Amino acid sequence: MSNHPPAFLQVEKMALPPFSGVWLILLCAFFLHACNGFRVDKVLKKRTPYESYLDALEDSPLQNSSMVRAWREAGEINGDSLQVDLPHSEHFYFDPQRPSAVFVHFFAREGEEILVSGEALPPNLPYFMDVFAWEGDSYKRLVSTDSTQRVSYAVKQPGKQVLRIQPELLVGGVVQIKVETRGLLAFPIPDKTSANIGSFWGDPRDGGGRRHEGVDVFAPRGTPVLAASDGRVRRVGTNRLGGKVVWLYDPDLNHSQYYAHLDSQAVRLGQRIAQGDTLGFVGNTGNAITTPPHLHFGIYRSGRGAVDPLPFLSPFNPAPDRPVEDAETLEAHALVSVDKANLRASPNLQGDRLASLERHTPLKVLGKSGDWLRVVLPDRSEGFIFGGLLDMHPEPLDEVVLGAEDGIQLEWDWPYRVSGELVQGTARVLGEYQGRVFISTYTGIQGWLVN
Repeated sequence: MSNHPPAFLQVEKMALPPFSGVWLILLCAFFLHACNGFRVDKVLKKRTPYESYLDALEDSPLQNSSMVRAWREAGEINGDSLQVDLPHSEHFYFDPQRPSAVFVHFFAREGEEILVSGEALPPNLPYFMDVFAWEGDSYKRLVSTDSTQRVSYAVKQPGKQVLRIQPELLVGGVVQIKVETRGLLAFPIPDKTSANIGSFWGDPRDGGGRRHEGVDVFAPRGTPVLAASDGRVRRVGTNRLGGKVVWLYDPDLNHSQYYAHLDSQAVRLGQRIAQGDTLGFVGNTGNAITTPPHLHFGIYRSGRGAVDPLPFLSPFNPAPDRPVEDAETLEAHALVSVDKANLRASPNLQGDRLASLERHTPLKVLGKSGDWLRVVLPDRSEGFIFGGLLDMHPEPLDEVVLGAEDGIQLEWDWPYRVSGELVQGTARVLGEYQGRVFISTYTGIQGWLVN
């Protein structure tokens, strides 16, 4: 029997010509080919879940439809007049018949890890979550995910950030989001937390001649001082202010940690350190000789100097759990039920006042965070209002009789209107805003009365 494979399995070895300019031209031509909407960036650039979905919409037969255009425009980041404090949780309702997105603006502190999660009703509701940071003159995407995952990321530069929540086209329901925080570093004293810090960043020193560039944690002499992260020892020595000190460089966060006033050091120059290793022991050396034993802990960034260590050391800060029943009032039309109600930029009494609303002002509820509601006014401006100031199930205020000379403007800022000749008869008054009346006909048409 022959040891050769049968003829149909034999493959002739072929010599490939050397790579040449012709090959390069052919390869470039392939990638630059634009037939059927082919785009190089879709191949060469990793697409986020949001971008991949938008690509699919724009490559579909719906690409030129008003629905796709409205969905894309809804996802464009809006102004940041509204601001929430972290941690934060909020429910939102999305109408399947109206493409929309919600934006949660917040300030991120350097040294925090931010955790973003969402939960939907129904559970299979597909949506996207993207976080952007303000950099110079525009927002740059930091992280992106869909409804199947949670995301977390380290804040390396303090500043304004915004979370966008947007469901797929023609789907709707309730989405609850949580934005939570925790410090990137472990606390350097055993069995203590940031609640045990006795002196903070910026406190006056030397009679106000300088400011404290770190935090102090008081503990008995000889208490172990632990490494707040993995790193390498950059310096072990003594100086006038800090006494016996250890400097630890963290390559992941690109900063140096400063441990001062030690009674003694337990590491050597260049030593690799794991988070939790003992670097030395609490003392009061240096200019702390007249104070009780404590650790001075500082963080220094190359080119920037000292930064506030407190956010780096903060414990996990969970967002409140909001029961699903909180979503019952979402997407409701409500009326201000008091003579004056303040619309605020944050869901608390400390938020900037955006407007003072009159009784019977109609509002649409977009979100709910505890006792506060995220609402939109007839002129499309948004804000937060305390829920107890609204009538969530208002009765009609009055009735008006429409004549041929009247009309209904369907939206506050639309130039289009339904002629009074088509809607003559009795209509219910549902609210009032800036001298105009919001009405509903018995045939189901709602809008603003135009005389």
